[in-house]
Amino acid sequence: MKATLAAGLLVASVCWPAVAQYGAAAKPAGATDSTGLTNATTAASAVSTNKPDIKALIKGDSFTNGAGMVMVKISPALWAGRFDVTQEEYQKIEGSNPSQFPGDRNPVDSVSWNDAGDFCAKLTERERKNEMLPDGFVYSLPTQAQWELLSAGAELKDAVTSMGTRRSGTAPVGSLGANSLGLYDTRGNVWQWCLDPQDKPFHVLRGGAWDSFIEVNVRPEFRWFSNGADDRKNVYGFRCVLVSESGK
Repeated sequence: MKATLAAGLLVASVCWPAVAQYGAAAKPAGATDSTGLTNATTAASAVSTNKPDIKALIKGDSFTNGAGMVMVKISPALWAGRFDVTQEEYQKIEGSNPSQFPGDRNPVDSVSWNDAGDFCAKLTERERKNEMLPDGFVYSLPTQAQWELLSAGAELKDAVTSMGTRRSGTAPVGSLGANSLGLYDTRGNVWQWCLDPQDKPFHVLRGGAWDSFIEVNVRPEFRWFSNGADDRKNVYGFRCVLVSESGK
């Protein structure tokens, strides 16, 4: 009898701390609380409450989209990526990374005009599905006129080029200074594709790249004509803009 009583006391002393630590047993799925809401309903409400509201986000000077890209407000109808599209972002949307110079925060390189356009289309579709796309807006490549606006005030000292010191590849985005709009690498690192349909069949890139060492090639007005929409080189990359479809 004594042995049985001792065993019972031992079991009680072992089990009690566990009850004190973890509390009451969890309610079964579908159980209701004092408000009459099920566990599933309460959890769903918490998730929806934590979801970013794009209408609130675009009231600020910048916001981070669902792909992790920081978009900077240039005008009510135009937002621009603070950085060139990175390899991490490209991988997230396209599921692949064609870059010759690996690095999550390096700009994606070796992409064609068609590749860049496909990225913008998929990003638009994804953000719309996730309710992270402002009404009436789409992601796109900048036109040359928009690129010139975005690169205003960018100085050569803040451009990743081979002027002075030869480089062997790209550098992480934002390695040097920003321009007056708070945008990085609008000049240098990778040539940036522009949208302009009138440039067919060549398609134009602007801004210079990591291997640019001739002064004329890094001038803001210089244009690099590609060999077509499927041309890929390890100096080609792009920046996304978010534009109003109506242009207003």
